Amino acid sequence: MTLPAWQGDILATGELYRVGGAVRDRLLDIEVADSDFLVRGISAGALEELLTRHGAWSRVGKAFGVYKFTPRGGATVDIVFPRTETSVGVGHRDFEVRFDETLPVEADLARRDFTINAIAERIPDGRVIDPFHGRQDLEARALRMIFPRAFDEDPLRILRGARFAARFELRLDGPTRAAMTAAAGLLSTVSPERVQDEVSKMLIQCQRPSRALDALHQTGSLVTWFPELERCAGVVQNEYHPDDVYWHTLKTCDCAPRERLVVRWAALLHDLGKVDTRLVVTENGEARVVFYGHEVVGAELAERVLTRLRYSNEVVSSCRHLVREHMYHYEASWKAATVRRFMRRIGDDAIDDLLALREADCRSRDLAGEIADLEELRARIDHERRARATLTVRDLAVDGNDVVRETGKRPGPEVGSVLQQLLEKVTDDPAENTRERLLEILRAMTDVKAGEKGKPGGKEKSRKPA
Repeated sequence: MTLPAWQGDILATGELYRVGGAVRDRLLDIEVADSDFLVRGISAGALEELLTRHGAWSRVGKAFGVYKFTPRGGATVDIVFPRTETSVGVGHRDFEVRFDETLPVEADLARRDFTINAIAERIPDGRVIDPFHGRQDLEARALRMIFPRAFDEDPLRILRGARFAARFELRLDGPTRAAMTAAAGLLSTVSPERVQDEVSKMLIQCQRPSRALDALHQTGSLVTWFPELERCAGVVQNEYHPDDVYWHTLKTCDCAPRERLVVRWAALLHDLGKVDTRLVVTENGEARVVFYGHEVVGAELAERVLTRLRYSNEVVSSCRHLVREHMYHYEASWKAATVRRFMRRIGDDAIDDLLALREADCRSRDLAGEIADLEELRARIDHERRARATLTVRDLAVDGNDVVRETGKRPGPEVGSVLQQLLEKVTDDPAENTRERLLEILRAMTDVKAGEKGKPGGKEKSRKPA
């Protein structure tokens, strides 16, 4: 195999290794999306000169010294020198980092988190350097820390460990689980941004995020950043839910599409309000559990969780909206206008996500009948979209300027109110949404108002005698 020119130049004077996740994924027969490289036997100055000849590079952070390199015509890769690092502060904020191109590869691998990530592959001959038996752990389907204080030095590794265990279907070995449990309280020292990044990866990369989240629950690591989910454990539901609230939300999250982060979050958050709204009522002489208004309470909790993790306003707003609206009840008897009003209320930009959330909720309970109803609703919505259903005042064939001109109203809330009335009319009958017809309706509305003012006893003020 012909090496890229930049790799060949490095190998002319130094050594080059592929390290970390790229090696792990190749051993697991997973498609390798990107590569991290380690270079030794060449100085920083010589490396930078070499990289400049072959493309563009930048150095990311003094503490970590990662070179982001984009070769001409190629994809960006990370390049590092062998380094050792020791945490000297809480929350993985302060380090003593030592870079040394003469350090052996094994010294660099020793600073990593888990054995499966501490494997290197030498270029060009492909010789594997595996000082901590990561390949053996992959074969045994085990996740094992490299050194006992791994989680004390960086508590975020607790979340990473749960993610790796779920993504690659590994079991936590006993000492690793014990160390995660012992360090769980340190998660409060990790920044919200780092936690957000890790949980996002967990939800997107793992086919079954429930495995990761339950590992956090079992090690006491969930309560620090997600107490709203922790307290759902053991909350018994009603005859419609075979699982408690905790397991129902985890299973719903598993069933949500992994490529849509907002939907996976909404699935995980949608029933958090049940803890606060759980009631036992008596109906026909029998006691049953109900959760009236849990979607309203849940929307507030969803906002609290995502704001705590510093997600963008867009993500927070979208998830809150999905949680608030997830209790809609579709029936085949809905008229076409009812479908259009539903689309209006939810918003065309959110409706596909809401349907995906409902499907995940149904699949978590094997509700084949409700899934069939959902497919019917999807088909009806698609029909309205193809027919270019009018869902907002922006879709009307007239605008506020037309209202001002035809009615004499000043721009403001009254104009918006008139446009909403027109929107109601065309929701009932889309054929009404032509410019000629809506102008006709506006003129008729104006004539009615003028007639009302002229009636005896109307609100028009009497003129004073001249």
